[in-house]
Amino acid sequence: MPFNAIIGHDQPKRFLQAAMQRDRLAHALLFHGDEGIGKRLVATVLAQAVNCEAVPPLDPPDACGVCRSCHQIEIGVHPDVTIITATSGKGETEETREIESRFIYRPLVGVRKIVILNNADLLRQEAANALLKTIEEPPPDSLIILVSGRPDSLLATIRSRCQEIRFAPLPLETVKTTLRERRSLSEADAQFLAVVSGGRLGFALEADAEALRAERAAFLQLVSRESLESIAGLFAICDAIGKSEQAEAAIGWLAAWFRDLARVKVGGDRDRLINMDRLEELDAQAARLPLERILELSTFVESMERGLDRNLNKVLLLEALLLRLRQFLQPKAA
Repeated sequence: MPFNAIIGHDQPKRFLQAAMQRDRLAHALLFHGDEGIGKRLVATVLAQAVNCEAVPPLDPPDACGVCRSCHQIEIGVHPDVTIITATSGKGETEETREIESRFIYRPLVGVRKIVILNNADLLRQEAANALLKTIEEPPPDSLIILVSGRPDSLLATIRSRCQEIRFAPLPLETVKTTLRERRSLSEADAQFLAVVSGGRLGFALEADAEALRAERAAFLQLVSRESLESIAGLFAICDAIGKSEQAEAAIGWLAAWFRDLARVKVGGDRDRLINMDRLEELDAQAARLPLERILELSTFVESMERGLDRNLNKVLLLEALLLRLRQFLQPKAA
């Protein structure tokens, strides 16, 4: 696949092609951005472009997408390109050390030996230290591409030795148009997935609109007047969500609800509401809560989302949010 076939991410693509053209491509790159945004796809296309066998070479450097090398990389069998996905597993240290062994010999058929490490932020400490050794002493003709949705979780020493390239969300209209073209979705489904994705095309292309709506409906029951009336009921629901390991998903949907609530309260663009089909409920709750309370709840739930990365107790976070919402609503509900 050539770079121009990738939708969006024009700045990263131009940067990478310019670096290749000037023979100034760094030995270690860090691609970071939200999950499902297209980082891994660009990493794969870069590997294809570096080792492309097109004759004459493309100008600017690119992947032809049809040569033997491009095809082998696409299906994961190229002898000089290795793709690894970190999982925080015990076997990861040996697998990461194996990266160093892959660079002992010169490329067999390509220009560079390339390793793409997905979810690099999940590496355990020992595995990360093994990777750092390889990045600190890069072999000739080598390229390591780290792909991460949470670059702050990487060792600072690893980040400092990589050239960072950030991938930003795509415009919602771009995602919506692509969904209609590639998946033949209805206007409503394309709009819903485009907004839910937050500009992450990869996520939007794979997501099931009806399944997401069903999941959302289950969790948004938590902010209904009926659920908030009983403290014991709230604790029971939160405990059940925790046992099902769905607290993170619940917090994500609640965060989206409070962002929508703030947008409705201030008269923002309603086309960007994730819960547009529940506008009546949003309007009713916005009418009952002053703006400062809504902003407080929105800020609180965003801090909860950040807390998930620090392994804080998800059930306690969920309970704290709902009790706070109940406290704010109770005077008017009485």
